Amino acid sequence: MHGTKAVYEKRRLRVAIYAPHFAEYSYRLAAALARHCDVRVVLSRKDANQQWELSAIPAPQRFDTKIRDLSMRGFGAIGLPNSFRDVIGFRPDVVHCHECPEYYTAALMDLLRISSIPQVLTVHDAIPHSEGGSGTNKSEERLRLRMRAAAAHVTLHGESCIADFRHASPAFKGGVTSSMHGVLMVPPANAAPIEPIAGRILFFGRMWAYKGLDVFLDAIDMLAKRDVPHRAVVAGRGPEMTRLGARMVAMPTIEAVNAYISPADTSRLFQSAAVVALPYKDATQSGVLASAFGNQRPVVASATGGIPDVVSNGVNGLLVPPGDATALADALERVLTSTSLAATLHDGARQTATGSLNWDHIADRLFATYRQVAGVAA
Repeated sequence: MHGTKAVYEKRRLRVAIYAPHFAEYSYRLAAALARHCDVRVVLSRKDANQQWELSAIPAPQRFDTKIRDLSMRGFGAIGLPNSFRDVIGFRPDVVHCHECPEYYTAALMDLLRISSIPQVLTVHDAIPHSEGGSGTNKSEERLRLRMRAAAAHVTLHGESCIADFRHASPAFKGGVTSSMHGVLMVPPANAAPIEPIAGRILFFGRMWAYKGLDVFLDAIDMLAKRDVPHRAVVAGRGPEMTRLGARMVAMPTIEAVNAYISPADTSRLFQSAAVVALPYKDATQSGVLASAFGNQRPVVASATGGIPDVVSNGVNGLLVPPGDATALADALERVLTSTSLAATLHDGARQTATGSLNWDHIADRLFATYRQVAGVAA
């Protein structure tokens, strides 16, 4: 039973997670939730192992995984409705979706509105980024509005993101809670550890303008002029890699990787880094930040959006003003030249990974939210 009627305590809660995107995130969440409830996660075949090999993620408790072709071509015409049946046929007490401006999730959430099944929506970006990224046109904004209108409860990654959401969606009447972005790209327990390379800085991800690649390159120029030993790896694809490609070629301490990066290579990049840079001009939350801490690597990051909800200055990383290349260079130099500071931040990153960004801890709190939304007595 759903809605205002309580779910019987004689059986486990049933939760369906619909995730055409955010496959690793959703799979790790499902694995942690399976300790408490029956879970089915529905993923897109295109996305399922793109970022990380799902088979390498520990899953002590069994849960159900469906992988469908959700493209609008070929078999997607079958896979898309089948993915909806995967959700509804599971007879869930709660459906958990991710807000991403695409039609699949919006259509499913519209369909579920006619049922009594409550929907939880994770909002990754409460407001669009300033330059590039998702949610920056009217069509995508309409999709956001549809998803938020269908949700009974919204989760966001920290208090800053909640504040942005309340500002962007003041009419939302459902529940709102913080649910942190858990660690990603965690090396398998049986993998041989890779030691960080002294002086290596990693800047990783999809290179939109708001990510601040131009600011990062300015900071690297400063490090070179100061004769600070370093090697900067810029890895990922996106328009800024093209726009700034010639500049990077002319910088002798920059290694640019403008290509798809396999999960195995991604793991090596993070683990071989002494520090991970996130010089974002604006941000909400960051999967790169979650990946840095998942690999126990400290960060130098902009104090913008939800980043300060995760990065404690001087504990697991250093925070700098967004857009300030000099401050970024100063912070990177501190981490690269102070053995004691680097050790402190490394330990802080490890503690964050096992603490606030641990998926079991996140799932414990989220399960309480599911029970509330499903009408289960405490």
